[in-house]
Amino acid sequence: MSAGAQGSVQAPVILHDDDAGARRYAEWLAEDFETRATRYDEADPGEMVVAGTVVLFTGMQPGGGLGGSTFITDNWEALVEAGRRVSVVMVGGTPVTDDARIELMSTEFSADQLSKLKLFQLRGVVTPDQLGFRQRLGIKTALAALRRKSDRTPDEDAMLELGGLDLTDRVSLGPLLRWIRREA
Repeated sequence: MSAGAQGSVQAPVILHDDDAGARRYAEWLAEDFETRATRYDEADPGEMVVAGTVVLFTGMQPGGGLGGSTFITDNWEALVEAGRRVSVVMVGGTPVTDDARIELMSTEFSADQLSKLKLFQLRGVVTPDQLGFRQRLGIKTALAALRRKSDRTPDEDAMLELGGLDLTDRVSLGPLLRWIRREA
């Protein structure tokens, strides 16, 4: 557990979608608070009732949209209007300042919802299905070479497990951790 995760701060309810990077960040955050991460559509309604903070990690879907954003909008009244602090963490392979992700959030949530949500953007996992032909071929070739390598590093094993280039960084959870702990 990271320093300071204990104390008077209640563990957040941590949700994620199927995105590999989102799931990885959710699991890291769950470790920090000695709790669990749950797929958003398997969330326990009882946890939502007592939660002080709800964090949804989500990736951009291949067909457009954010995985799990409908969970927030469908449960808006039970979450935000009932006093829960809600954060949506969008995970993607592009740089954090990507305007496309900001625009996507604007289409997924109303202006009122955006004003009440705490939004974060983190780098995630780039998988071949998100790329053009040449880039997809490059990633698949690199993964095939890694599979043949006998002395892989833990990062290389993670790339094989995730099926792509892993750009996640546990340290980048810092601003989110400070927000949860009400330090920022």
